[in-house]
Amino acid sequence: MIGEVTRALITTTKNEIRQRICEQFVASELYSFAWIDRYNPEKEEKIPTASAGIAENTLNGETITEESPQSELTNEAVRTQEITVVQNLVTDPPCEEWREHALKHDYRTCAVIPLVYEEAMYGVLHLATNRSQGFGALERESLAEFGVTIAYAFENAESPANTDSTERTEAETGMTKVAAESEQERRLYETIISSTPDLVYAFDLDYRFIFANDALLEMWGQTYEESIGKTLQENGYEPWHAEMHEREINQVVETKEPIRGEVAFQHAELGHRIYDYIFAPVLNDEGEVEAVTGTTRDITERKEAEEALQKSKERFRTLINASSDVVYRMSPGWSEMHRLEGKEFMNDTHKPTSNWLDKYIHPDDQKRVTEVIDEAIRTKSTFEMEHQVEQVDGSLGWTFSRAVPILDEDGDIVEWIGMASDITERKQYEWELKRTLDLLEKTEQIADVGGWEIDVNTKEVFWTDHLFDILEVSYDEEPPLDEALDVYYEEDRPIVKNAVEEALDAGEPFDIESRIRTPSGEIRWLRIQGSPEVEDGEVVSLRGAVQDVTERKHREQRLGELIEELEESNERLEQFAYAASHDLQEPLRMVSSYLQLVEQRYAGELDEAGREFIEFAVDGADRMRDMIQGLLKYSRVESRGEPFEPVSLDDVLANVRTDLQVKIAETDAEITSESLPHVEGDQGQLRQLFQNLLDNAFEYSGDKPARVHVAAEERGQKWAVSVSDEGIGINPDDSERVFEVFQRLHTADEHQGTGIGLALCERIVERHNGNIWVESEPGEGATFWFTLPPVRT
Repeated sequence: MIGEVTRALITTTKNEIRQRICEQFVASELYSFAWIDRYNPEKEEKIPTASAGIAENTLNGETITEESPQSELTNEAVRTQEITVVQNLVTDPPCEEWREHALKHDYRTCAVIPLVYEEAMYGVLHLATNRSQGFGALERESLAEFGVTIAYAFENAESPANTDSTERTEAETGMTKVAAESEQERRLYETIISSTPDLVYAFDLDYRFIFANDALLEMWGQTYEESIGKTLQENGYEPWHAEMHEREINQVVETKEPIRGEVAFQHAELGHRIYDYIFAPVLNDEGEVEAVTGTTRDITERKEAEEALQKSKERFRTLINASSDVVYRMSPGWSEMHRLEGKEFMNDTHKPTSNWLDKYIHPDDQKRVTEVIDEAIRTKSTFEMEHQVEQVDGSLGWTFSRAVPILDEDGDIVEWIGMASDITERKQYEWELKRTLDLLEKTEQIADVGGWEIDVNTKEVFWTDHLFDILEVSYDEEPPLDEALDVYYEEDRPIVKNAVEEALDAGEPFDIESRIRTPSGEIRWLRIQGSPEVEDGEVVSLRGAVQDVTERKHREQRLGELIEELEESNERLEQFAYAASHDLQEPLRMVSSYLQLVEQRYAGELDEAGREFIEFAVDGADRMRDMIQGLLKYSRVESRGEPFEPVSLDDVLANVRTDLQVKIAETDAEITSESLPHVEGDQGQLRQLFQNLLDNAFEYSGDKPARVHVAAEERGQKWAVSVSDEGIGINPDDSERVFEVFQRLHTADEHQGTGIGLALCERIVERHNGNIWVESEPGEGATFWFTLPPVRT
């Protein structure tokens, strides 16, 4: 191809040179299209001047607009004066517009070759090929060198001897012009021929060499003088080789058409080589052949690579046929699957497909697959994973897929070769086994149970893993039966031994409890169950379970202790309640009574301060009595409470309204409510609960009459009741403190109360297995919430 393009450089004008170069590149069938931009250094313009292939989209199409990626590629080549390449526009496109154009015109890879000679930029050559990974390192190197040769041709074509400008003086004669052009053409021809790595030569019609370039002389190991004028055999060609070329020369002379072939022969230094050659006719003015030219290229490496590739393909095909796997090829970015073949557990495809992810990979695994692929692309490492696939019959299967990247000489990914194995059956077995083991393990852990089995013949013992944990012994091996019994507490060991022996002898199951002393010295309680399997009256196996019941034993022990403590506490509480109701209240009544007598008898003798002192003392005694009564109620919530029964909260609220009717009338208070539910509870205590909350709302209503609203809503398995007011509110920081005994947020002069009312409410709600809390802000009222159990059904 370079030989053909080289001959295109021998012409008279730059435009002809450009056009013939583009045509020769496309005629080689290695490139889909070619075009050349002339470079204007003053304006830094790149002006399309020649093209071949898809001319309608190269000289005035979207591929070379300033906004297009091709323009960016061209600018990079001009800036760096180095060849620039964009690989695989179809599978890894920089933009959708360029990808569509590449698909439409059947090309995948583009390159821009700067045409530079002695640092002068003459233009750029654009080439495109449908080879997905074209323009490898060797090809780029050859094209870069050839770009210099083309630029040199432009340099000579621009010299005064070869310009077609109208500025030439009319004084130049035709002979001078022809002589100058011939001299320039000769220089150009010699430079091109000497710089190309191809063999370039010419024969006369007697098969004698009339020209040989430096590359050919080097191959022969001869000088120009030693070779020119000699025949093929005289220059060292073997008879068969010389006769073949002579026949081909005769054919060119007869048909006036070029011919092409391949031949192998010895190189003076490199040894056996393979060459591709072209013989072409040189015609005189009458159209007759006056000589035959030839170009030859060394294709040894390419042929060796092709042979190696063919052998590799044959071995690969054999491997596929012998394997039970699926083999596939992927584009560098995994955007396209090129081929899928092999064992038919997935649908084969022999055409490139870009929807392979949706076609083969289950939606649940697509994200995971793409993440692993992205990491493999980023690191250029092996892709390997198990994932779900859709099988030929549409069912869900599993595959183990492994793909390795194929790199070019620059370390870039060319494609991926992968194999996928059908592991559906194995995954099903693994899943079933894992599910069974997980279920057993979870069951053992939740129940804190370990399993065991005794071989009735050998008396060997098998333990599950959790039994080792329960007994706190090593996992190394199960002990024999005698040693296994030794783990139990010495006093309880006969119980276990007798139970096991009875089961083995009589086939009777057992369920016993025994203690063990762990290696750490802790004593734990175990529940041991055994179930023998009997066949034909003989025990063939004995299996059982061991459960750690230490916590249960401790709870039982603690429960007994708590019951005793509770009974003692209740007894003391009863004593306190008796004292509070009799011994403490009687002196207070006496103090209050005598103070009132003093006030009555000596009223005339007491001044205003004395009367005030007596009032303070009487008020203090009354408040003390109220506090004692409140404590008495607080202490009796548990001991004097009634059994729970269905209670209508509407009825409870109605009764409380009746009790508070005098206070409601005096304070002009208003109580509204929604329909309230039936709950399970102590009606008397619930009445006390509502009354305390309403009293609290009245007391802290502020300067305006109290406005209270009662409502209820379902929350989970309980009823949540709210009592809302529009009073002075509570600081959120005090929302827990208000429920503590004797905790008051205000002085007795500001608001009445004992500091027990809300604490009593909390005690009543707790007895009903509920919670109570307040939501409030200062000045915005307060809402007291409490939960109660629904009526049991």
